[in-house]
Amino acid sequence: MSAMAVPAKAQPPATTLAVLPIKLLDTSAEPKDQTAEHHLRLQTMAVELTSDLGSLGRYRTVPVLAEDVQRTCTKETTTCLLSTARAQGAELVFVGVVHKSSTLIMQMWARIVDARTDGVLFSTELNFRGDNDEAWHRAEAFLIDQIREAAPQVQR
Repeated sequence: MSAMAVPAKAQPPATTLAVLPIKLLDTSAEPKDQTAEHHLRLQTMAVELTSDLGSLGRYRTVPVLAEDVQRTCTKETTTCLLSTARAQGAELVFVGVVHKSSTLIMQMWARIVDARTDGVLFSTELNFRGDNDEAWHRAEAFLIDQIREAAPQVQR
């Protein structure tokens, strides 16, 4: 007796999502210069987002390096940033900005945008406490959960 082969369900192709460098706006006026720590946390968050978004199975993630943005988009206009992402094959673009307003209070705005239409497919604002590696990591993990639940996709 031979077993019948069950055809595998065709999976839709993964959507290419470019992760732009995360930006920081620090208005805390703290006396200690934290530029180096913030630079490292921003890079780490972008790497973690790129990896974690890719592990969702819906996206093929492409990091957009800060050097690429500086070289191609000196004024960082929306049009130029989306064009840079599209040049890397992106259909979607992740944009994130962290605002540090005091020693303990951080906010992050995150969006996923359709690279072809400029349409916002996902947008959220989250608050987190503390300016340390653990707080930033937990904020990134929470954001990934929100994106997983929202499941933003381009219309094909």
